[in-house]
Amino acid sequence: MQQEIDFVIFWVDDTDPAWREAFLAARRESCPEDDASLIRVRCWHNLHYWFRSVERFAPWVRRVHLVTWGHLPSWLVEQHPKLNIVLHTDFIPQQYLPTFNSLTIGLNLHRIEGLGEQFVVFNDDMFLTRECRPEDFFRNGLPCDMARLSIVQPSSIGHIIYNDLELINAKWDKRKAMRRHWRKWMNPRYGISNLLKTMTLLPWSVFPGMSDHHMPQPYLRSHCYRCWEEWGEALDTACRHRFRHLTNVSDYLFRYDMLAAGEFSPRNMNDCCLMTIKDSTIEHIAHDITTRRWRMICINDSNDISDFDSMRDRLNSAFDELLPAKSTYEKQ
Repeated sequence: MQQEIDFVIFWVDDTDPAWREAFLAARRESCPEDDASLIRVRCWHNLHYWFRSVERFAPWVRRVHLVTWGHLPSWLVEQHPKLNIVLHTDFIPQQYLPTFNSLTIGLNLHRIEGLGEQFVVFNDDMFLTRECRPEDFFRNGLPCDMARLSIVQPSSIGHIIYNDLELINAKWDKRKAMRRHWRKWMNPRYGISNLLKTMTLLPWSVFPGMSDHHMPQPYLRSHCYRCWEEWGEALDTACRHRFRHLTNVSDYLFRYDMLAAGEFSPRNMNDCCLMTIKDSTIEHIAHDITTRRWRMICINDSNDISDFDSMRDRLNSAFDELLPAKSTYEKQ
């Protein structure tokens, strides 16, 4: 029986004058600890390639939920039968609006009306570049993921991950949780390198960190609701920040709780790749896209770009070589 799986993607167009005015007004009122960098919302104008990749490589998807501040691309077929256009005001509680905090958006996606129980969250820098099966995301009704212990690296997002882990370690006894589900934590699907990394951190009495793949993330809607019941006060506090803040928690909390509970199906992530786009990496990234080296990729923006326009054109030319034909989500 075919699994019913929804995709959710949140997207922003930072060139929209109305959005930009609202963003800058909110930023003028923000506190020094807010992360309100425009580079986090820079639009690469390649959303149409995302829709082409979904139609070509995951035609089985039940529905696509496009989450937007309010703007839409001119080429989009808004009445597409598989498309649900979702404004922030449609699902984010009023007390958290307006928001320019991607963490607030991620923590409230389960509230989208009509969202399926099984859904996969995409940032707009995540793409499919090879054929995918439903079993790449869900197996036996559980999200597919890889549980590997790791050390959190110092960074702005690292602070937020520590906040997530503080809640996880208060709820879960690491050693008991891992013993209870040791077949999932020490699964041969992960490969020897990942297993060895977990083994080196087994002596820790707490979860020091869990490897984050920065890939399309599967969730169960019911589990997100349970997490709000568990940590409602902390999540409410986080969502009230207009921008990402060092005291926030994130939807990684949902994933970590799922892993600690053993409510997932083990998956190897060696067909996925996180890439950071720089002057020095663009040709390598373009080559991997056109040769379909990976099943899923995330192309992380950076400050190491000397000419954004030419970099955007080079990246999108690679996508155009991979996905030249318009999807049914685009006006013909």
